[in-house]
Order: sequence, then structure tokens, then C-alpha cells
Amino acid sequence: MGGLSGLALAGAPAMAQTAPETKPQEIIVTGSYLGNVRQEDRASPIVSVDSKALEKTGVASIGDLTRFIPQNVGSTGGMQDLQKGGADTRDTRSANLRGLGSGATLVLLNGRRVTPQAGDGYVNLNSLTPDIAVNRVETVLDGASSTYGADAVAGVFNLITNTKFTGVKMSAQFISMDKSPAWNVQAMVGLGNDRIHSVFSASYRFQDNLQNGDRAVTNFFNASTTGYPGRFVLYGRPQTSTGGNVIINGNNYTALYDANKAANGTLTVVDPNCGLSGTSSLYLPTAGATFGLGNCAYSYQAQNPIRPQSKSLNIHNDTTFEVAPGHTIYAELSYYHQDSSRYGVPSYAQTHNGATPPLMPASNPYNPFGVTIGFLGRAIGAQGFAGTYQYRVMRDTVDQQHYVLGARGKLFNDWKYAVSATYSGSHTIARDKDTDMNLFQAALNGYGGPNCNIRFNGAGSGAVAGAGNCLYYSPFQSDNAKQDPSLLYNLQTDEFSDYKNEYFVGEAVANGSLVTINGHSLDVAVGVQARKEKSRGIYSDLLLSGFGGFIGPARNYSYTRNVKSAFVEANYEVIDGLNVNAAARYEDYGGFNSTAPKLAVNWRVLPQISLRGSLSRAFQAPAIANSSNALISTGVGNITDPKDGTTTFRTIATYGNPNLKPQTADVFNFGATFLPVPKMRLSVDFWQFKYNNQIQTQGAQAVISANPNSSAVIRDTTTGSAQTINVTSFNATSGTKTSGIDVAAQYGFNVGKVQVTLRDAVTYLLKYDIDTGSVVYDGIGYRNAFNQSPGSASAAPRWRSVAGADFAYGTHDLSITWRYTSGVLDDYGLNLGAAPTDRIKAFSVFDVQYTKSFGADDRFSFTAGMINAFDTAPGFAKFNGYLPSISDPFGRQIYARVGAKF
Repeated sequence: MGGLSGLALAGAPAMAQTAPETKPQEIIVTGSYLGNVRQEDRASPIVSVDSKALEKTGVASIGDLTRFIPQNVGSTGGMQDLQKGGADTRDTRSANLRGLGSGATLVLLNGRRVTPQAGDGYVNLNSLTPDIAVNRVETVLDGASSTYGADAVAGVFNLITNTKFTGVKMSAQFISMDKSPAWNVQAMVGLGNDRIHSVFSASYRFQDNLQNGDRAVTNFFNASTTGYPGRFVLYGRPQTSTGGNVIINGNNYTALYDANKAANGTLTVVDPNCGLSGTSSLYLPTAGATFGLGNCAYSYQAQNPIRPQSKSLNIHNDTTFEVAPGHTIYAELSYYHQDSSRYGVPSYAQTHNGATPPLMPASNPYNPFGVTIGFLGRAIGAQGFAGTYQYRVMRDTVDQQHYVLGARGKLFNDWKYAVSATYSGSHTIARDKDTDMNLFQAALNGYGGPNCNIRFNGAGSGAVAGAGNCLYYSPFQSDNAKQDPSLLYNLQTDEFSDYKNEYFVGEAVANGSLVTINGHSLDVAVGVQARKEKSRGIYSDLLLSGFGGFIGPARNYSYTRNVKSAFVEANYEVIDGLNVNAAARYEDYGGFNSTAPKLAVNWRVLPQISLRGSLSRAFQAPAIANSSNALISTGVGNITDPKDGTTTFRTIATYGNPNLKPQTADVFNFGATFLPVPKMRLSVDFWQFKYNNQIQTQGAQAVISANPNSSAVIRDTTTGSAQTINVTSFNATSGTKTSGIDVAAQYGFNVGKVQVTLRDAVTYLLKYDIDTGSVVYDGIGYRNAFNQSPGSASAAPRWRSVAGADFAYGTHDLSITWRYTSGVLDDYGLNLGAAPTDRIKAFSVFDVQYTKSFGADDRFSFTAGMINAFDTAPGFAKFNGYLPSISDPFGRQIYARVGAKF
């Protein structure tokens, strides 16, 4: 019995959809290597979105399609999510089925693996192919490790291109979004004859940047205690050049020091201009204290991005050549290039201060205190300097190639073969700036500026403090306008991270009928695969040295892993309408191996009723880097230090764990499809995933909260402030356990000459248990950002639904879609067990699209539509302003698209 095949309709097996062709072709559907078994006889629930359904969404990229698949929860990338991470420096988006993590969803292009985008750790859906080349997107929802191996625990996202297109097709779309327009131009050409056929497609897409300050929900005071204006550590009694008291803005700092100095003779005070209008700062006084004691909070929020500016080029080609009757060779070539720019705060916080913070000597003419002082803050504040430098721009370049060469054909009887070799590579260079702490200290000493002869071991020949080409730097806000711009630019040193991932895959599969039993064929597929995975990272000197004020230190790395696999699949129709499918895959990673089995049954009880069920054991190996014993990455996170209560971005250093074991998951699905009346289809599925030995990464906040004095917390030896938190991966005792119900329905009918289709796809979450490594808690209805929540935990809204109505009248088409995600309790920053008092409200939006086709054979079309037609704002979420896994802050998007085909 055929399943639902359309936009966001899931639950039953989907009918394979292909373009008309001159000769029959065997269709291999996602989740199986068998070619002789009809899709309606398979048991795996599949969401299938064809090109027409994709066009109805108005999405500008494949990554945006995840919003229309309710089983997808917690995709990352492309949007700023300071709490959960994910690249916000480039246009990227992951798949994340069931909220089990992007690493548990295997992304395929035409049934073959694609390397994760370098620097991200997941496949960028936007990089796969031009949208115009998509024939359909199939999503397997009950796991597919027995077919495709590791990484398919939660399921498979398979993008299938149109390899049979003939003619020319073009489209151009413009999306109007307040402060952040976007557009996409693409074309496809297909030509050939009965023996050779080639389809070439290309697209160019642009999206402008969008800043937090451009949206009310994200434009709020988000405090960092390491800002500009900053704070100063007085190492002696302040005095003027004549020995008098230091009084600034009416505040007597000498008297303040005398009354409050510590036993070691130091006192920390805020910048005299803390809280001044235009500085994005707020004075937080110590209880009962006069001005100066306390903290100077700085808001980085408005100048950070919601999404980056990006320019993307995508090229794809499919070519087939029948070398002999029944034997075809084929080639697939994909190329993707992206240039992106992330606009952020002018400078990072300086959290890497070494044994002492940077010292401003009394001899610095800008020092008003007359004694040596230490600076705690950042080099450039919200106001920039000299009327410029409003943003620090991070620039990323992404290049990806995906090449396939293969052959398929007949062996004997009805047996067929398919062999292929695949190369998939991704290369990302991320460019940034950070404060060079050596140059910063030199500038405080009077040896600043790009032309001052300063060396690693001190002043060079002819260099004199504050004279000639050597300049003094002042960290006081009052001196900002006096600084030489070249001095400030020089403090911000260029740095880069160069990442590369590669897959080399060879695969051979044979399928056919093994034997006929009681009139029914036992269909079998067998195959082998060899895969080499390579990953490396190269960092610039500033990152390697650890002299950057905020980012690093980093370590160059290079990893290689070889994986060998063998797999078998069989399908047998026991009685008419009752199909049993069994599959198993053995994988050898060198250090460990595993077998992933799956058993599935599909029973067409009546022509109108079909029952199905599947049970499988999934296997997933640790990522290459995670199983090493080295420093594998450094990042930053907003961390609260329980020792002093300060909250600021601190370095998070992630180390590998060579003792990691593979994680496994037991996957179960049971469902039914009903066809009660013509043109009506209803499907219901119960699904369940239970992890064992789940691989998780420690949360930095959990590490420092559990033991602020542990060896994993690196502190400044003078101020005691936390600078770096070391984390690693571990195997949880059990792991995430989640279950739920998918319901999908579709009903078509006519009202006069108008064809009407009603549709809905709903996911209801029954269980989402999260293993923190020490306790397991129920995460349903929570944001799951407790201090103890592992990084793999996703927000768990109870309901997700995508419903709609489509109307067709001659050459007119109208689609209305309602997307709904229920709200969750906001537990960000709370300890597990505390009751959240804040709630992130549900996100409920309507999309509408109208298309008019005209010309001979409807070869031209004009489309206009709105995404989030009523300009619904997202519910407020602590720290981020919104929760990307539930909503977006884009607001109403109005688009127009023109298309032509010949």
C-alpha cells in the first residue's frame, strides 16, 4: 500500500516518483538496496517531498526544508545560537531527526555519502545541489544503520536529483525581508538520446546579513563582565603627579583605595566612564558601595548577527552512457563555493591574560592613577573608534567537491549489479581577528602601532616609547577618540583556521531473486563498501601560540580512518500482501566492529488497510577526532563562575577520549495506513529510540559548576578569574530515550472546477529522557539547557505540526501552510531540579503562495508568496532572544519567483 508522498506528509512508505522516460528503469528507493520490491511493500516510514511540493514552500534553500518536516528537531548552523553552538559565520544547516543530534542523521546525495562540511561536523544541506535539480527528497524515519551503516541511527535524509530531465528550465526568486533581502537564480539544461544523457544545473544565491539590533526580540542588554569600558586592578595607592588624591568625574579613587584595598594591596575598580551613554555598558555596583566598586557589564548583543551575509555558487551534473545493452556507466559531479561574512562586535573579550592582566605602567601618559594598573576588558567597545570599525568581520570560504563514477547493469536472469567510486571533499577557511596580547602589552608600554620596531624580546633598534612611530595605547574609554586608528587596527591580528574533510568510498552491490518459494520470490541484495575518512585542521600562528586574547590555543591535527563494511538484505512475500524484510550490516573500524541488524514487516490486510513494523539495532562509532587523545577544538561559551558570580565568554577546550566506545541504539516502529475513501489517506506510527553507551560531550558550565577548583578549570593566577574550561567526550551509562507518535493525513476533493487538497503532518512526543552521565531526567516540554544538560540534548516541544490546504484551478495554484511548534519551559542557566518560571511560547505561523502558469504548455510561471504572513514574533528565550529549534526571528518574508521551461 502506497504511503504519503508530499510536503511534510509522513508515516507510511512513500511511492517513488520519477519523471517520464522512454525505457523502464529500476528504482532503488531510500532505505533499501533491493530493486525488485515495490515501495508500497516496504515497511519503513518515509517522508517524500517532490520538486513540486518543494516549490510550494517558497524556501530559498534545501536547509530551510527542515522547517517543514516535523520529525526534524534542533537543526544547527546558519543562525546564531550562542547557547547550543553551530556555525553562524557561514550559510549552513544540518538535519537532525528526532532531536538525536546531527551526527545521528545520515545525509546522502543520490544514495551516496557526502562528507561533513569542514569545520562544522555535519553535512551542509545547502551545499548538496541546486534546488532546481532536485527530483525528490526522501527521509527515512526508523533508522537505517543496517543498510547504510553508522550515522544513520535516527534515519536518512536522501536528496535525489533529476537525472532524466530534457530541455531547459530557469527560475529567479527574490525574497524581501526587513534588513536582510535574499535572491536566488538558477538554471538546468538536459540533453541526450537513448544512449547518452546529461543534466547540468547551476545556482547562485545571495543572502544579506541580519543583526540582533535589527529585531526587537534579539535587541536587549546581554551582559558580559569583560567589556569596554572595562575594569582596572590598582596595584598601588593612586596619586597625582604632585602626590594628591586622584579625583575623576567627582569620584575620589585614592580615598576609595584606602578604604577598600585588599590584603595584597590591590583594588579593582570600574572605568570612570562605565555606564556612559553610547558605550553599551552598565555599572553594576557592589551592594552599598560608592561608584567604582563592582562591575562594568557590557552588552555585545546588538552588534552580533542573527545570520551572516553569504554568496553561494552551486553546480551539479549527472551523466549516463549506455555502453552496451543493459550496461550503463554514470558520472556525477558537484561543486559548491561560498563566501560569507559575519558581522560581530568590534573586538573580543580578553580572557587570556596569563599570570597577570595586561599592565599599564605609571609612565603611560594616559594613566590617570599614577601607579601601575592591570586592565580587564577588551580593546574596542561598541562605539568603535574614530567613527569607524562598528563591526569585526569574520570571513569564511567554503569549497566542496563531490565526484562519483560508477556502472550498473544486468548480471544474469534478473540479477543486477552496481559499482561506484566516490570522492567527497570539503575545505573551509575561517578568517577572523583577535587581540594579540603581546602587541597589546607593548602598546601599553608605548611601543604600539604598525611601524614601531618591536620584537618578541622587546624594543628593537630606534624604538622609543611614545616617540616617532611608537605609540601609547589607552584602555580608558575617555581616550577612545584620541587613539590613532592605525594603533587600534594593529592590535587586532589576523588569524585563520583551515579545515579539510575527505571521503574516499568504493562500493559494489548485487541484487536479484535468489529463489522462488510457493510462488513468491525471495529477493536479495548483497554488497561491500570500503571507506577512507580523512580530517585535518591547520591554524595560524596566533591561534597556535595561545597569545590571542579570546580564542585558542589550538593544535594542528590530522586523522585518517579506514572502514570496511559488508551488508545483506532480503525480502520475501510470505503470503499475498505480507512482506518480511531483513537486513544486516557488518562494519569494521579497525579498533572495533559491530553488526547492525533490522527486521521489518509490512502487511496489506485489506486494500484499504496496511500494517507495518520494524525493529533494528543501530551502531555509531565515535568521530575520528573524538577518539583521539589530543586537543581537538577550542571554542567559547558564556560561562558563569560560581566562585565570583561573573558571567562572560570563556574558552572551552575540547579534548578527545581514546577510551570512547561505540554507541548503539535500539529502534522500534509500528504503524498503519488507512485508505477509507478515494483520495483520502491516513497514517499513524509509534516510534521509539533507546540509546546505549551514548557518546556525549561534557557541558562547560556543568564542569565548572560541579567543581570550580578542579584541574579542568584554568584560572588567572592573579585575579582568580576562570579563563579556560577543559571538556571531553564520554559514554553515558545509557543515553537518550525518546518515543512519540507521527500522524499524517491527506484528503483531496473537488469543489466545482477547483481541486482541493487538505494535508497535515503531526509529531507528538511521548518521551525524551536525557542522560547527563550521572542522572536521567524527563526533558519533554523543556528547553534542556540546564547547567547539567549534555550538549547533545535538544529542546523537546510536545507538539509539532505542518498543515495546509492546496487549491488548483486551471493555471492557478494557491497553497496555505500552517506551521506550529508548542512552547517549552526555559531552563537556561538553572541547575537540574530547579523549577523554571519562564516559558518560551509556541511558534505558530502561516505561509501563503500563489502561482500563475501561462504560455504554451504552461512553460512560464509567476509565483508570489509570504513566509510568516502575519509577521509573528518568536517567543523570548533567555540569552539568545529566541530558540532556533522552535522559531526564527526573521519576521514576514515576501517573495516573488519567475520560471520558464523549454
